[in-house]
Amino acid sequence: MDMELMKRLSNADAVASREDEVRDILMDEMKGFSDEVGFDKLGSVIFHKEGDERGPRVMVCAHMDEVGFLVRSISSIGMLHVIPVGSVRTFSKFMQGVRVTTGSGRKIPGILNSVYEDGDVKDLVTDIGAVSDEEVYSLGIRVGDMVTFSSECREYGIDGAYGGKAFDDRTGCYVMAETLKGLAGAKLPNQLYMAGTSSEEVGLRGGKTAAYRVHPDIVIVLDVACWGNELVRDHTNNRQIGRGPMLLHYDKSMVPSYRLLGHIQRIADENGVALQQDMFSNGGTDGGQAHLTRDGAVCAVIGIPLRYGHGPWSIGSSADLDNAVLLLTQLIKSFDKETYMSTIDFAHGRQLHD
Repeated sequence: MDMELMKRLSNADAVASREDEVRDILMDEMKGFSDEVGFDKLGSVIFHKEGDERGPRVMVCAHMDEVGFLVRSISSIGMLHVIPVGSVRTFSKFMQGVRVTTGSGRKIPGILNSVYEDGDVKDLVTDIGAVSDEEVYSLGIRVGDMVTFSSECREYGIDGAYGGKAFDDRTGCYVMAETLKGLAGAKLPNQLYMAGTSSEEVGLRGGKTAAYRVHPDIVIVLDVACWGNELVRDHTNNRQIGRGPMLLHYDKSMVPSYRLLGHIQRIADENGVALQQDMFSNGGTDGGQAHLTRDGAVCAVIGIPLRYGHGPWSIGSSADLDNAVLLLTQLIKSFDKETYMSTIDFAHGRQLHD
């Protein structure tokens, strides 16, 4: 595992529609391994690696944005009242370290706090130590500025364990980047597109626009999941770190192609990658929109297991990332025309991109 890359991705700040810092990292890491780089009009970045034009168009996507906040108003006593962007865990809204990113890129540290009343969070504010709105404005802070958790990614004492913020979905971005680099020099039997998508946390938006631009035949989504109670490690919890990536059979936004799921499982078995078989009873991924673009695409989700999510800290396993990279690399190499027509395409022989 390239821990330095994971740290860069995790420590970057990027809520929906403000993904510049993560997009810049992906450009640094992936542009040199791409034949073409494009963008949709939401800010998703799409890296194209050319291969056999007779093969399917394969789109891999991972979203760049994280849950966080925007400055909603600034009070006369110097408090920054903020609004969540994405579904932030309720108890992650109390006494947490955060930082404000100004329009000029300046980082201002603060503490996120709120009032808990009648089972609900009220008066969500960021305290930067100011005593007046003039002090706040003097730092360049304005309404609309991004506020994110300030947790710094780090390795833990257990071998392979690491923690930090925004692993949803910077771990997916990591797997995508490392896979593309690992395919350097490979002659692909398909046209490969890898998309860092915008605004997933507020409605799966970039997955839709990126897929419309690419018009893929196959979509592989890289995302994450954690179990609600980390004290439970039985058959109900198929998101345990260190036990391999998850293969997602169902979520609220998509029921994936069973033929594609079967193909992924075969590739995993052939390469000795253990997969956890998972379903989401709530929520969805970019696949929910990407698989509906134009006339549709066969789609599946490969998940990275985490402990905790949508808050200031998650814990992951480097072995899961390494295995996800291995699986995705071999999966991409397997997607030739014959495989698509005979194994994945429900019509068994229609023209690709018709």
